Amino acid sequence: MVVKSATKKKLMDLGIEEEYAHKLADDKKWDDVKILTSSQIAQICGTDSGTATKIFEVMAGSSKAAQRAAARIDKTLLRRKSGPRRATKRTTLPIQTYDSESKLIQILRDIDVEQELYSQLTDVSVKLNVSMTPRIINDLVQALIARGDTKLTPAKAKKVINAANKYLTVSRVDPHEAVGITTAQSIGEPGTQMTMRTFHYAGVATVNVTQGLPRIIEIVDARKVPNTPTMRIYLDEKNAKGKDLRTNEKLVQEIAAGLETTTTRDIASIDVDITQRHIVLNLNTSNLRVKKMNGAEVRDKLSRALRLFVQADNDDKPKQLKIIPGIAKEEELATLASDPPTYTALLQLEEKIKKLRLKGLPDIMRANVQGPDVDTGEYYISTIGSNLSKVSEYAGVDRGRTYTNNVTEIHQYLGIEAARQAIINELLLTLEGAGLDVDVRHLLMVSDVMTSEGEVRAIGRHGVSGTKHSILARSAFEVTVTHLLRAGIIGERDELRGVTENIIVGQPVSLGTGAVDLYYIPEDA
Repeated sequence: MVVKSATKKKLMDLGIEEEYAHKLADDKKWDDVKILTSSQIAQICGTDSGTATKIFEVMAGSSKAAQRAAARIDKTLLRRKSGPRRATKRTTLPIQTYDSESKLIQILRDIDVEQELYSQLTDVSVKLNVSMTPRIINDLVQALIARGDTKLTPAKAKKVINAANKYLTVSRVDPHEAVGITTAQSIGEPGTQMTMRTFHYAGVATVNVTQGLPRIIEIVDARKVPNTPTMRIYLDEKNAKGKDLRTNEKLVQEIAAGLETTTTRDIASIDVDITQRHIVLNLNTSNLRVKKMNGAEVRDKLSRALRLFVQADNDDKPKQLKIIPGIAKEEELATLASDPPTYTALLQLEEKIKKLRLKGLPDIMRANVQGPDVDTGEYYISTIGSNLSKVSEYAGVDRGRTYTNNVTEIHQYLGIEAARQAIINELLLTLEGAGLDVDVRHLLMVSDVMTSEGEVRAIGRHGVSGTKHSILARSAFEVTVTHLLRAGIIGERDELRGVTENIIVGQPVSLGTGAVDLYYIPEDA
């Protein structure tokens, strides 16, 4: 017996048992095997007619599927050659004009600049040439109000500013202080007390945003995608027609429906008829109305995406659609009886239909309208899922205020400075949500270290710790032998400027008093 291994492998790949595949491949190529009748298969394999018929159907089905696939490829190639190739249209958004006044209002949105005490302290700080930020002055105002002081004499106002300036000077970091170690301790200690819990996001039901220690780990590990990506989408004041947009709930609902991903399962029930080998979609009229779609639109999109003929019970207002695997045109229905689709093709088509996106932006799973704001009366959209670049291209979206909790997306779309600020915002929001008070300067230190190389780097062996300039510092962290061996091969040099490497070699650390050299020069006798 000389068994053709290629033929045997093909038969086994089709699902035929090894025993029968071995006998059928006896000195036969695939072209010889695929033309065998069921009676010949029964004779060669020594089996009953029922088993032989099943083997025959499997081989016949694979041949027909291959013929149909080849026919589709030929048609596609011919269609591509017949006309000029369409160029992909690239959308470029105009640069938004920077309005300094509106930006300043946005920055000072939490500060009452019209408050009498605020104006008085601001004027005094200018006269005394003391540099204080609006937020510091606002904190002073809130503290004075809490003590019951609603008015200040000029002398008392001057005293308040001088005292605040004194404490600001004292709180500055001393030269050669170990700010990195202080930062690690200041964040790490409260972090161990942090409870691993979640809370509902902005009143949106079914949205649990990752908070607490898991969220801190996500940020410092520079995860590409957070566990619960979300967006807060703000809208322009007017739409393209000049109508009020951000304060019009109906228009905002329409934009939310357009942003949210709509799959086939969202607007129809999918029934698979195994006996007749076709799929029936029963459209849900109420869901279509919510998604601002109609049956004809669904039929057209399904036909384009699947490249198949979609039958409808009504051409104008269809409520039921039928799709048959392999039937690309209405004329091919005549050959359906002689060449029915396989069960495998039916299941594959079902999976494809379930995952098909008919409307909306990729990765935006849900979009809910929130508001209105008590002061401005505007609405905004909160989402489950994030896609900053695509959302920013959507008509009516205010790119300047739209925000996502995905730091990687912010870096890719807006740059490293925006990513740095996003890291600070997310760390501060998470710590405040857990009821922890950490000085923002420690968070500034973490974000600066993570973004200092122009990329968002994790604080770990694949990021900051793994790319230290010191060989000894890297080898002390992980995989000691690998780092030392590589450094020896390429002739790397360690300047011993950091903490870890100096401790390893037994030298004083170049921090604090260790950064200063004292010399005693005795006077001449």
